[in-house]
Amino acid sequence: MTGRWQMIVALSLCVALFSANWTALYVAQQAISRDLDLTSAAGVWLVHLYPAALLGVLIPVKGRLGVLLLGLGGFGLASAVAGFAPSGAILIGCRAAQGLAAAIVLRAGFELAREHFRGSEWWPALVIPVALAVPGLIAGPVIGAVITDFLSFRWVFLINVPLTVVALALVALFTPRRAPHPYARS
Repeated sequence: MTGRWQMIVALSLCVALFSANWTALYVAQQAISRDLDLTSAAGVWLVHLYPAALLGVLIPVKGRLGVLLLGLGGFGLASAVAGFAPSGAILIGCRAAQGLAAAIVLRAGFELAREHFRGSEWWPALVIPVALAVPGLIAGPVIGAVITDFLSFRWVFLINVPLTVVALALVALFTPRRAPHPYARS
C-alpha cells in the first residue's frame, strides 16, 4: 500500500468518526436535555446543528495538509469543550464548531485526494471514505447508548479527543507531502 492509499485509510477513519458523532447524539440527547435542563427547541438545535454545519463542506478550501490538520484539531478542541460544557448554549455552540471543523476536514481531504489520485484510481479513493460513513452512522446510536448508560453523556464528546489525536497522527504520518506529477504513472 502506497502512502496515498494509507492517506485514504486515515481519511476514511475521520469520516467514520464524524458520522458516528453525528448519530450518537440522537440517543444521548435525552440525557443531555435532562442534565443541562434544555428546552425542547434547544434539544433540536443540539441534534440538528451538527449536520447543518456540515454543509460547510461546500466552502472552497485548498487541499493542504495544514488546513486538514487544523480542522481535525478544531474538532478535537470543540469536543473537549463540549465534554465540559456547563450550559446548553455552550454545548450547542460546540456542536456547531464540531460540524464546521468536520466540514473543513472533509473538504480538505477531498481536495487532497483529488491532488493525489487520477484516472481510474479516483473513484475508489472517493468511494472508500464514503462507504465507511455508513457503518459510522449505524454505530453512532449504539455507541451513544452504551456511553450514556454506563458513563455520562459527556463521554460522547470526550471520547472524540483521543480518537482525534489518533486521526491527527495518522493523517500527518500518511499524507504525502507532494502530489504526484499529473502525467506520472503510479
